[in-house]
Amino acid sequence: MNFRVFIQNLYLRCLGIIWSPKEEWTRIKEENESIWQMLVSFMLPLLIISAITSMIGGYIHRGDTGWNSGLLVIYGAIPVLSISLTIALSIPAINAMTGSFGGTPNFNQSSQLVIFSFLPVILVTIILGLSPEIYLIGLFALYSYFIMFIGTQVLPDIPPERQSNFSTLSSTMMLVIYLIINFILSAFFGAIH
Repeated sequence: MNFRVFIQNLYLRCLGIIWSPKEEWTRIKEENESIWQMLVSFMLPLLIISAITSMIGGYIHRGDTGWNSGLLVIYGAIPVLSISLTIALSIPAINAMTGSFGGTPNFNQSSQLVIFSFLPVILVTIILGLSPEIYLIGLFALYSYFIMFIGTQVLPDIPPERQSNFSTLSSTMMLVIYLIINFILSAFFGAIH
């Protein structure tokens, strides 16, 4: 496997989802990757990047100058666990919701909707991991609503009159799950430290 091509494909996928979601969702539907392929080729590198940026940001923004490897691991673990748990909980929930909104449940399509719609939140996590002072960039996470809306039009066979409600409810559910998990993990690791 060529590492340069791997990184280039990751970059192009992220850029496509952000800048031209309609065309990118069409490509995603045609590729029909399995959940494991999406996790390895898309999620895993982004999780590693978020852990690294959080560890670097945590080290830079610490008040004291001492080295504490345990604390750095905590800084890296929180975003990885938050994102992973959110995706793991959201995929079956959205798959079940697809049926209740008149579509046919398809675990692979639900995985695609969740993983690729969550990209703005992951990018915000990466940026805020390095520099939490620019917290207003967190508003970019709301762009996941638009990406989910476009993906709902392309991927599942939900009736057009119900797509807006489905995408809004799905995006809200994912963000609420993420915020709750992030709060719980921060409190848990903060209590341990």
